[in-house]
Amino acid sequence: MQRYLLPALVAANCLLIVAGWAMAVVAYPRLPSPILLWINLLGQPLLWLKKTPAFFLYPLAQVCLASLFAFASLSPRIPSRIDDEKLRQKLRYLWKEQAWTALIFFNLILIHLERSIIFLSHGLEEGLNPVYFLILFLLLFFLIPAYRLRARLELSAKR
Repeated sequence: MQRYLLPALVAANCLLIVAGWAMAVVAYPRLPSPILLWINLLGQPLLWLKKTPAFFLYPLAQVCLASLFAFASLSPRIPSRIDDEKLRQKLRYLWKEQAWTALIFFNLILIHLERSIIFLSHGLEEGLNPVYFLILFLLLFFLIPAYRLRARLELSAKR
């Protein structure tokens, strides 16, 4: 299973990036003017602008994050005191798995923001689904202790 997990995570991220771009490309010509560019998250005023290509900032952010996470997955932080090459390989794989899993949640957050902006611009919805948004952020934050726990388990299994 481990052999297929990393390619599946990369493929899922690619699919989410394609979905974000497809949604933006299909929705942009149909958007009214002015369009909403930023959603009220913590009491900020809504940011309405005339219809501009700035709308594509959200799918562009997906591509930038994917590049950043791909680069981060290639350079894992493994303590130099670990001499066992098999353990280093497992920790390297775990690092990559965590990076690509976290990127899935970031992509889902950006797609949700983009979808909310499209619907709000058309006056169809109130905006963000706060429960969905909160769940995505909580799951994203739980990845940090999950990674540390799994890395600690790998380290203790070798002792």
